[in-house]
Amino acid sequence: MGLFMRNLPGRERRATKRLAFFMIGGMLFSIVMFVFLMVCQLPCASDQSPYDYERWKHSRNLLAPSKNARYTLVILIISSPGNIHERNAIRETWLTWLDDSVIMFRFVVGTSALNKVQSSQLVQEDSAHKDMLLLNSIIDSYEELTNKILQAFIWLDKHVNYQYVLKVDDDSFVVVPGILSELRYKPKERLYWGFFDGRANVKTSGKWKESKWNLCDKYLPYARGGGYVLSFDLVNFIAWNSDLLQLYLSEDVSVGTWLAPLKVHRHHDQNFDTEYMSRGCLNSYLIMHKQSVSSFRELHNNIETAGVLCKTEVVLRGSYEYNWSYPPSQCCNRSPIEQRSPDKSVSKT
Repeated sequence: MGLFMRNLPGRERRATKRLAFFMIGGMLFSIVMFVFLMVCQLPCASDQSPYDYERWKHSRNLLAPSKNARYTLVILIISSPGNIHERNAIRETWLTWLDDSVIMFRFVVGTSALNKVQSSQLVQEDSAHKDMLLLNSIIDSYEELTNKILQAFIWLDKHVNYQYVLKVDDDSFVVVPGILSELRYKPKERLYWGFFDGRANVKTSGKWKESKWNLCDKYLPYARGGGYVLSFDLVNFIAWNSDLLQLYLSEDVSVGTWLAPLKVHRHHDQNFDTEYMSRGCLNSYLIMHKQSVSSFRELHNNIETAGVLCKTEVVLRGSYEYNWSYPPSQCCNRSPIEQRSPDKSVSKT
């Protein structure tokens, strides 16, 4: 090649050099483009990359208030695949009081491991009502309940613009207008509102056994799971730290534990009848847990016809004020059953 180049006239030699230069440059450019195109064919995970996450995390306050909430309240109703009678009863009773311009609701159901018939029934139900949150990655069982709540929070944080979320079970009756009315006087941020317990013993056997709990000999203060309210920023905190959170068996215990170190407005409210068994029926109640389908219809009819929740007020179990100035194990002295619980809430900021 060198001898050939030397035998060429000067002008042709220079042209040949330029041609060789362009050929080599073209080959290098082709190689670079090939590598670039191969990389672009790889699965794209830019939305989940450490760089993007870190940039997002440092560019916003995870507990910043919402500026333009689309909904004042979102209601997440935790249900099971086969509980269609409970869902229909709720649709026909206390959900009829919703103003869908300010409130959104979803029945949350885990659908993993369902057979085709069960899955088809749920899809048809959602097509008819458009009110289901079907979590395809969740097996609907008590063992998966905490993860079910966590995934619902992640979905909510990602897809909905809102101010507060009310989590309830599908055996809870909710006086929706009362909840909305009370929210007008509640903090807009860092609100954790429910019926709190701070002296519950850790379950060591049976269905509720907590095999992963090693923090202390009592559960940390938490709002009972029949119904509680969180402001959007606390849900945002939970959602964005989900990979770091320990999932305990009881979802309400888990939420209380996740929020324990934060500067949270904890509002204990005796009008949340949300323990594992009902305390009775008082007209001041906002949520009543452990209600049957027939109870839903009776309570709804009482309000529609008589303007009160209870035909006859009855106390089956004493209530208590939460004393936030005492250690959690001494927080809650339940009143005797013959005494009516006072209509008040106690807050701790």
